[in-house]
Amino acid sequence: MHVKTKIADRLICKTIGALYNLIRSDFPPVIRIETTNSCNAKCIFCPRDRMTRPLGVMREELYRAIIDECAENHCKAIHLHNFGEPMLDRWLPDRIRYAKDKGIPKVKLFSNGFLLSGDRAAQYLESGIDEIKISIDGSTKEEFEAIRVGLKYDKIVENIEHFIALRNRRNGTGPKVIVACCSTSDKDKTANRLKGIVDAYSFGKIHNWGDQSIEASNNGRLRKPCSRIWRTFTILWNGDVALCCLDFDGKVKLGDINDGVTIKEIWNGVEYKKMRMYHETANQNQIEICSHCTKSFL
Repeated sequence: MHVKTKIADRLICKTIGALYNLIRSDFPPVIRIETTNSCNAKCIFCPRDRMTRPLGVMREELYRAIIDECAENHCKAIHLHNFGEPMLDRWLPDRIRYAKDKGIPKVKLFSNGFLLSGDRAAQYLESGIDEIKISIDGSTKEEFEAIRVGLKYDKIVENIEHFIALRNRRNGTGPKVIVACCSTSDKDKTANRLKGIVDAYSFGKIHNWGDQSIEASNNGRLRKPCSRIWRTFTILWNGDVALCCLDFDGKVKLGDINDGVTIKEIWNGVEYKKMRMYHETANQNQIEICSHCTKSFL
């Protein structure tokens, strides 16, 4: 690496890291809870075939303990998704209701939308969820089904339209529905398909899941500290605390909620401090999954 690049990396990371430390709260503002890591799709950009941890569903006792601590500490948002399709968790509507009854201001869900149909659609409306984001990649049925293998484009569009219609019958009260897209040949065509039906669109870029195999994509780019480790706390279905949502195999374990340690203690603990220090000093290479992650470059 060029000397000037190293100096720039350190300056950028030190400056941004100092700002993150200044505004960091002693309890994570966003808690990401993976209630299951099972999935009903085989998307071409997903590394599921490299995941070695077992499939499972979070115990209700563990889930409630997490929500209770979040409520006690005035957590701003709960994201009930991580690595997998959250709607495969048959208890999810009840889990959402529990979080809302505990006073969590925002409960959000990211889904592929394939299971948002029939009675389940009504259950999610009744759950009190605040936002549902649904992935629609591809500007045509053919492109979508080539990207999100195992899912049916027409079925998902039908589910979205049905869900919005149900919501509108309730005088528009219900969750905000957003379509998310990170891979499409024609953004305008993708957006126009559900224009006037969904509440918003979100277009993003495909990241590399911290995958070291595409190191070249980051050549010449400057480093930055990743904001995730200052604002988001990720809990896997078995209670392990992962570094972030891109740590799909739970390689970097920062704690275990089952050990009687609180979220607050882990968030302010030695392991989290060490991870933040690496990012503040432009030493992301000390963390395997951060080393070539596209999210830690400008």
